[in-house]
Amino acid sequence: MAPVLKKYKAAAVNAEPGWFDLEESVKRTIHWINEAGKAGCKFIAFPELWIPGYPYWAWKVNYQESLPLLKKYRENSLPSDSEEMRRIREAARANKIFVSLGYSELDLASLYTTQVLISPTGDILNHRRKIRATHVERLVFGDGTGDTTESVIQTEIGRVGHLNCWENMNPFMKAYAASLGEQVHVAAWPLYPGKETLKYPDPFTNVAEANADLVTPAYAIETGTFTLAPWQSITAEGIKLNTPPGKELEDPHIYNGHGRIFGPDGQNLVPHPDKDFQGLLIVDVSSSI
Repeated sequence: MAPVLKKYKAAAVNAEPGWFDLEESVKRTIHWINEAGKAGCKFIAFPELWIPGYPYWAWKVNYQESLPLLKKYRENSLPSDSEEMRRIREAARANKIFVSLGYSELDLASLYTTQVLISPTGDILNHRRKIRATHVERLVFGDGTGDTTESVIQTEIGRVGHLNCWENMNPFMKAYAASLGEQVHVAAWPLYPGKETLKYPDPFTNVAEANADLVTPAYAIETGTFTLAPWQSITAEGIKLNTPPGKELEDPHIYNGHGRIFGPDGQNLVPHPDKDFQGLLIVDVSSSI
């Protein structure tokens, strides 16, 4: 292995995925990998279930109402051994960049909330599945197996790990990652509504601000890691695509502007993105901090 880089640029994606469209999702993934490469980044992190977008519609319907959307979602999920994944791996290789990618993995008849770490040579260094789907997500996704706890790997940019959503507040998974000497962490988040939507008895952890500004910096502080928090965003068109028949269209802005990057001391290292921001949050990662 080459010597570990002492300083490099890393990017967190804060953008809209290609909802229900595998081909569009792959194109957007490659676009942001290319943009990170042009910016001189050695690492880019994507949100949870970036491909083909987080199924937030599942929170708005009963089981019967979910079936048409679930069918379309499954048809546009990503097999790990596929031409689409090979194109993404080739983009990583062409840009000589590490990629943490979150996606809905289609494996036989099941879907999983999966993350892979792709190397600058296009190899998959780490493949893991979210250990337990959250609440109504269990209508969509299966559970990970025991090896899904192995989320940290030694690389040329340090010991890199990644977890999905509530896993970032799981004491065991956090402590285990810290015990492996994790240095750079991806706290991958999906699409979350803002605090203005909170209604009793919903817990505060059901809104974006709690996870962006409490859970994520807590992870950074407790583990001493640079913590990148990529988030999905959504436009008015995305709202239309994700709203089941008969349900009210929402203001997309309640879901946006939550991407973050924190230093090992919990300090916010990038300005909070605007509600309409689609792009990369970029930071210098230094092993001397």
